[in-house]
Amino acid sequence: MSVIRKTFNTKMSASEMKDYINQNLLTRKDVSALLNTTLWVGNTLNVNSKLGDGTIVLSDNKLEITFNLSFFGKLARKRIEANFDDIFKQLPP
Repeated sequence: MSVIRKTFNTKMSASEMKDYINQNLLTRKDVSALLNTTLWVGNTLNVNSKLGDGTIVLSDNKLEITFNLSFFGKLARKRIEANFDDIFKQLPP
């Protein structure tokens, strides 16, 4: 199985990042169209989509992504990684 792992450092608290994700990521039509389910458990967002499943774990000043790619996800790996970079590099460093 192919896995994407990414870590982003920021000056935001876990709570601020959670608000950012809820307001700026999960509300995007292009993102929500790909997601089957999302579920917050504390500061961990569990995601299931057509492209794979994984978690976004928030802690103060850091965000960690682990995403297990499905067959279709493997075909779009470079684009998925680029999207993660585009979205989460907008967080204050």
